[in-house]
Amino acid sequence: MKGSKIIFSTAAAAAVLAAAVYGAPGEDRSGEVIDRVVAVVEDKAILQSEFDMEYQRILMQQQKESLPPAEEREKRLEVMDALVANLLLSIHAEKTGIEVPEAEVDGEVERAVEENMQALGGEGAFIKELEKAGITLEQLKAMWKEKVRSMRLVDGLLRTEIRGSEQVTDNEIRDYYRANLDQLEKRPETISLAQILVLMRAPESADLKARERIAAIEKVLAEGADFAETAKAMSDGPSAQFGGNLGYIKLEDLENPQFEEAVRGLFVGQVSGPVLTEHGYHLIKLEEVRGDEVRLRHILVQREIDEATTEAFAEGIRRQIIDGADFGEMALLYSEDWSSKENGGLVGEVELTKLPDFFLEAIKDLADGQIAPLIREPKGFRIIKVLGHAEERPYTLDEARDGLRELIERRKLQEKYDGYVESLKKIYHVDVKITI
Repeated sequence: MKGSKIIFSTAAAAAVLAAAVYGAPGEDRSGEVIDRVVAVVEDKAILQSEFDMEYQRILMQQQKESLPPAEEREKRLEVMDALVANLLLSIHAEKTGIEVPEAEVDGEVERAVEENMQALGGEGAFIKELEKAGITLEQLKAMWKEKVRSMRLVDGLLRTEIRGSEQVTDNEIRDYYRANLDQLEKRPETISLAQILVLMRAPESADLKARERIAAIEKVLAEGADFAETAKAMSDGPSAQFGGNLGYIKLEDLENPQFEEAVRGLFVGQVSGPVLTEHGYHLIKLEEVRGDEVRLRHILVQREIDEATTEAFAEGIRRQIIDGADFGEMALLYSEDWSSKENGGLVGEVELTKLPDFFLEAIKDLADGQIAPLIREPKGFRIIKVLGHAEERPYTLDEARDGLRELIERRKLQEKYDGYVESLKKIYHVDVKITI
């Protein structure tokens, strides 16, 4: 009942390899092992290659190469049951008149092909992978088309017959909580923190040099130079070889407030003034707006950062706080973590197990209200204040309510789904031909 996006490196890769070993469904490749039927539902077959493909996909999801014998048998039974159920649902969907537009199927297959070509480095590399597997692009599209069509049929049937909001009452949640409290996950040990992030800084001389360079580039552009050619010749960024082209992006995906704010102030064709980010000084050109995406070019002038300068600056802030300066006010003045500075540097509760070892080492012996030594990271230094600790404990009913509601809803939906599949087995012929 999950989405059906096709990814070449997982399920689709397994399909290609299976086709190479067994032959595409219905194909007799002389001199090689021919695919065999492992189950039949009405007049449609489940092939060994399909079974193996799905089983390997499950192993890949679990990041395992094999399972212990007992667990393997259980997993293989689950895979067979799922394949039979899916085929039953697909057949019943066709019988009940559910339709899937061919254009929709073709479009999804073409998108999948394009995405996988790009993931492998282009059409040439993609075709080579297919050749290694002994399959043509048209054969692959045909297999994917059948898979997509089947999944769309099943989705349509489930929307009609199964899916919907399964009502869960407060009494059900309370009863489940009381009956399963010992088995429910515990609320993990947490620590509440506030932070000030100081990104790597440049000495004044290096910053002045960078500002002079970016001003000189601004002048070149003002005199009529082409932005892309200037980027190729003068930008320090990795996109320089492409004329500073950043392609189509959503500004929020940059997670760079200074850059985002500068772009939002531009009209198409306009170039920004110098914008300082942790990477250096940028000149940004807005090339195009397409829905919620923009196409940008930029020229970057990097600054020669200095760790000792940054550390001294950060330690000076830390010392002021220890001497009595308000942490929240200092965060607002100096922090370069834009998600927390407006809240006085407040990060909130963090699970201890999710903190990296070097971070834990710095705060492990601190009492509430204390300031940690500077924490060095690749992009700068963090000043951390410990605000409070919370030991591991059971979740309260109110804390667990939303999660339990979702869990009970899923269980009800699964029971409804299982019952529906069992009812179809009484209508259609099912014959599993192998012993697992």
